[in-house]
Amino acid sequence: MKRLFTILSIFLMVSILFSFSPPVDSPRVSATFGEYRGSGNRGPHFHMGIDFSTGLKEGEPIYAAERGWLVRIEIDEDDIYGYTVVLEHENGYRTLYAHLSKFAKRLELIVDSLKQEFGNVRIVVKFPEKEIWFEKGEVIGYSGTTGEAPIPHAHFEIRDKDEEISYDPSNFLNLPKPIDEDIRLEKLKIGDDVYDFAEGRTYPFKGNFPALSIKAYSKGFNNTLGLKSISLFLEDEEIYRISFDKIPWSEFTNAWAVYDRKSISEAYRFELWYKLFPETFSSLVKVNKFPETGEFPDFARYKIVLEDIWGMKKEYSFYLQRR
Repeated sequence: MKRLFTILSIFLMVSILFSFSPPVDSPRVSATFGEYRGSGNRGPHFHMGIDFSTGLKEGEPIYAAERGWLVRIEIDEDDIYGYTVVLEHENGYRTLYAHLSKFAKRLELIVDSLKQEFGNVRIVVKFPEKEIWFEKGEVIGYSGTTGEAPIPHAHFEIRDKDEEISYDPSNFLNLPKPIDEDIRLEKLKIGDDVYDFAEGRTYPFKGNFPALSIKAYSKGFNNTLGLKSISLFLEDEEIYRISFDKIPWSEFTNAWAVYDRKSISEAYRFELWYKLFPETFSSLVKVNKFPETGEFPDFARYKIVLEDIWGMKKEYSFYLQRR
């Protein structure tokens, strides 16, 4: 009986997590949750959702990920999100759809009248609870480049009801795995020195602990993507871990807490440098044993474990020696 209860509990949990559907046809992830973003009018920040490719096409339909009522629309071509729709769902979450080129037909009359009345300014319209409903799979808008989107795509977020926290949508969606899935660790940065990574190599460091950053990423659908988690081991003990499961909006611009300042996010240049030592507080840091470790050993073996949003993990080992 206890085993049956456990199985039912797991089934229920999985059913709740996978209650959302991808907001596009043939979903291909083109950017992951928590990636560094240096563009936009709010300064360096985290990417608070997942991007889906629309094949570089504007005007592709974007669908409601679950049945829900309209919370608000945002009409703005210059802010980070551009044309935006927000829905609330009976499971207690809200979903956000951004960078739209236009809204669903049933919203166009409202949008056109507002633009005629107020002109080309930012307009945010909030709607009464449970007044306007969208069914799961119903079109809420069309892909575009409003906001800071350099190319047409679908930006999708899952937030709590109060919109104080954004969650990694990959935890809620049954996403197809890319055939080119891979994880790569290219470079180490120790202090101010940058090295090509080689398995089993010994690298020098100075001071009480190694100020280590890594250039690493996952691959999928021919895109360079951010990682789900990054762990650092000293010998066989995990001493530091970053996990991109959820990000409070109070930390939206706290990107430098987990990213090194060598990180780049531009139209044609994208480099993610993850910082693997504590400098400022971040709730994304789930394990931090630097304080209790004190002065690190003169010579030791280290291991880095990288994981992507599809569950692939790769391990990389090397040695650090104090000089």
